Amino acid sequence: MSTDAKRSASWRDSNWYVSLSGFWLEYKKHKIGILGLVLLALYVGMAVGAPIIATHDPAPTARVAPNYLAPQWVSVFDPEGIITNEWIPDTTLDNPDLWTVDPEDPVFHKNGSNQDEFDYLYHESTGDNDFNHVNLTWTHSNESMSWRTPPDSEENLPASNDFVYFTQQFEWPYEAVPSDVNMTIDFAITQTGDFAKPEGGLMFKVYVWLIDSSGNWRRVYRSYPLYSDVFRSRQIDLSYLDVLAGWRGMDENATGWQEDPKDVLTVAVGLVPTAVFHNYLGTTPEFEYTGSVTVSVKSMSLVAFGEYFGLLGTTDKGGDAFSQLIYGSRISLTIGVLATAISTAIGVVVGLTAGYLGGKTDEILMRFVDFLLVIPGLPLMMIMASFMGPDVNNIIIVIAILGWTGTSRLIRSQVMAEKNKAYVESARAIGASDTYIVMRHILPNVTPILFANITLGVVGAILSESGLAFLGLTDPGQPSWGRMLADAQSTGGFTHMAWWVVVFPGLMITILSLSFTFVGHTLDQVLNPRLRER
Repeated sequence: MSTDAKRSASWRDSNWYVSLSGFWLEYKKHKIGILGLVLLALYVGMAVGAPIIATHDPAPTARVAPNYLAPQWVSVFDPEGIITNEWIPDTTLDNPDLWTVDPEDPVFHKNGSNQDEFDYLYHESTGDNDFNHVNLTWTHSNESMSWRTPPDSEENLPASNDFVYFTQQFEWPYEAVPSDVNMTIDFAITQTGDFAKPEGGLMFKVYVWLIDSSGNWRRVYRSYPLYSDVFRSRQIDLSYLDVLAGWRGMDENATGWQEDPKDVLTVAVGLVPTAVFHNYLGTTPEFEYTGSVTVSVKSMSLVAFGEYFGLLGTTDKGGDAFSQLIYGSRISLTIGVLATAISTAIGVVVGLTAGYLGGKTDEILMRFVDFLLVIPGLPLMMIMASFMGPDVNNIIIVIAILGWTGTSRLIRSQVMAEKNKAYVESARAIGASDTYIVMRHILPNVTPILFANITLGVVGAILSESGLAFLGLTDPGQPSWGRMLADAQSTGGFTHMAWWVVVFPGLMITILSLSFTFVGHTLDQVLNPRLRER
């Protein structure tokens, strides 16, 4: 036999391998235990992969949509309902195809007579850390400008007839008007020549328009100095009138409104000259400065809100319920496992000490345990959590401090049964110390029962954390299932019929608790000799 074969045979014949193999052969006979392991694996995978699985910021205060929007899959019962969606993808132009629906490159336009004074470029990525972006450049060399006469009374169109812009189109598949629309545009401005002077920023503006398919322009954003060559994000919250101007023509049921010939909306971003010293007496203003202005647009997005959002809707604060549910598994598993580990360690030490030493030591320790068992657990946890503060580490400590008493009594009873057996007497006879006897003989014999107790202890810790979170005694900045239930209860989630912020956190708590219960029950049947014999 070769050396590798001998090593393999020696490894397979080792005591720990034989013990694990025998344990697994017994464990897999119990289907409920296998189900518990599968559920636990799913929860652990959810907790580890939370940054990848979550679709939005999981913070309870992170608002991504209006409050209490139903999950988008519920819209199958409401064909006319609007699903909240991003209609112009928020992109840094790493993929130019995402910039248009066609897909094509952005469509550029020149407006007015002074055509030679404008330029536009689409920059390709250089392969460095540079982002792709769209450039709109205006170069002026002290020439006359063309101005709109009379000016647009509603100021939707700029005062100058000479401006450059690019457009993005998207189709609107619904017959209703969205409840709200938000836009985001990231751009930077570079100025040269006279435009770089302090008053140069007054000579131009960046406009954002919404153009319906009938050709009506609606200005939704106009920039103001000071400008910077550093990319900055501008948030544009469309008003009720802006939304009506852009979308109402697509509502077939709208009265007194001209219906659009096709359900297409266009977003336009433009660089527009302004009359710095506008003469209101009717003479044509002139630009007496030279130089250039370049507007670099890095990304643009448009989100239209409806009655439905995401996989699990939104919470009382407009947060993404799905992302909070995913990250809540981290809190529950962390608190459940760590609190149980600490409480088990305390319970084992106290139980071993009291059971092995007996006498006054046993009496003092057990009377202290009895005192803690008499006090109601939840009120005491509430007092301690309020005193120590709503921090995850403090919650773990609070649950651990009050969760070791049952373990200590269980270990004490087992130790008292084991310490009088023949193998312990034999160890004492050959001069073994008490520490050696406890650690090498007694503890290994009580450990199998301890495993089953640990899994059931995790269930108690998870339920305790959920209860404290429901009472508002945990960190409000950390997403947890109990916190979701508390927020829903305190802000009228029940009266708003927002069942998704109640049902799904409750199911997550229930299923996770059941998975540990299934595993603990199976461990008890496999490791407990009396149950195994039956």
